[in-house]
Amino acid sequence: MKNVSVEYITKFFGEIQVLSDVSFVAQEGQFVTIVGPSGCGKTTLLRIIDGLENPDYGQVRIGERIVSGPAKECAFVFQADSLMPWRTVYDNAKLGMELRGLDIQEYKDRLMELLRLVGLAGFENHYPRQLSGGMRQRVNLARALAVDPDVLLMDEPFAALDAQTREIMQTELLRIWSTQRKTVVFITHQLDEAVYLADRVLVMGRKPGVIADDIDIPFDRPRELSLKRTEDFGKLVERIWGTIEGAIRETGGI
Repeated sequence: MKNVSVEYITKFFGEIQVLSDVSFVAQEGQFVTIVGPSGCGKTTLLRIIDGLENPDYGQVRIGERIVSGPAKECAFVFQADSLMPWRTVYDNAKLGMELRGLDIQEYKDRLMELLRLVGLAGFENHYPRQLSGGMRQRVNLARALAVDPDVLLMDEPFAALDAQTREIMQTELLRIWSTQRKTVVFITHQLDEAVYLADRVLVMGRKPGVIADDIDIPFDRPRELSLKRTEDFGKLVERIWGTIEGAIRETGGI
């Protein structure tokens, strides 16, 4: 595991400033969620952390290394699972290992253990068309974990799922994270999801994107879904919504 240091990141697309002096540190093994209104630069920030975009000012460090290109320490889980329809669950899960030139036979036991961990034991030879949306995202997660990243970057990975499956996947993600303890930076639009998953929630304002609030989540782990129905949980969600609503109104979004 390594920490992620985001230092004064500023980004322009043409004349439009997307991010302004964004700074935070995700500590080793910490689960950080990022929320904010549409257009505040969340995905751009995640791509900069992964080295897929270059900032105009500022830098990102993973551990002690300054990110200057695609970060080998990171694995990226996108909203779309992007599974190859002609490959089985097992073959899709090993794709990242292949791209990194790893000996698949040497890591076969690890890959099978990861498929078991994400709840896909017995589905190794199934094809994506035979899987539910939640199962496809489990393959996506196994593929990311297979390269044993120090940092897991997740961009709204459950957005396309129905509400019930989404809640199940939240609890499953926490179960998997508790065994792996990767450093996680997770983007979501769902405020209850952000609070439920995180050690810490970063709330972004927009135009340009800034960190408007930084909230430590006080709830003990492991967490049950019933936590979402408690008064203290609701108060944190309301605090986050108040910050986002204010940011939207300031920029004329409402």
